[in-house]
Amino acid sequence: MAATKHLPQRVQDIIAKNEVFAASYPAAVPKMVDMRARSRSTGTGLAIITCMDPRVVPEDYFGPDLRAAVLRNAGGHARPDTIASLVLFRSLSDFKTVAVVQHTDCGATHLTDDQITREAKERTPKAAAEIDAMHFGCFKEQDLENSVKVNVDILRATTALEGVQVLGFVLETETGVARLLDY
Repeated sequence: MAATKHLPQRVQDIIAKNEVFAASYPAAVPKMVDMRARSRSTGTGLAIITCMDPRVVPEDYFGPDLRAAVLRNAGGHARPDTIASLVLFRSLSDFKTVAVVQHTDCGATHLTDDQITREAKERTPKAAAEIDAMHFGCFKEQDLENSVKVNVDILRATTALEGVQVLGFVLETETGVARLLDY
């Protein structure tokens, strides 16, 4: 293994934890071809789009045996790259359901796109044009349910996902309840 002394302590820690994990890693991890056949034959493939917030882990709030494709980004949005990943996953698994899960106390509700743009350009002025082209997807906490709906609607309007059921949830970080929204 490569020397790690030059790396930040946090990175050294995760490398050490991976060594412990790998030492007990099961030899019989399912192969993609087997997972693909099972998902296609049972129609049980599931995808979840959620936030990258480390408090929001689908295997925690939906159970450790979730076995779903989890796509994470800031705010849990249906962005073009997220949709492309869903189309790829559909070719692998022919999944039938995708859930958009956004959560209370999201970092995207504590900032604005303008604030992020300004701060990013102050940190890296030479990237100003690149930063100006970015959309960060910030929203207000009181608009959380509407934000979920907007993302559900984007997915439902995506022709490449025709036939896929799209659901929306709000995860309440204060209680752990994932509330299914009705629309």
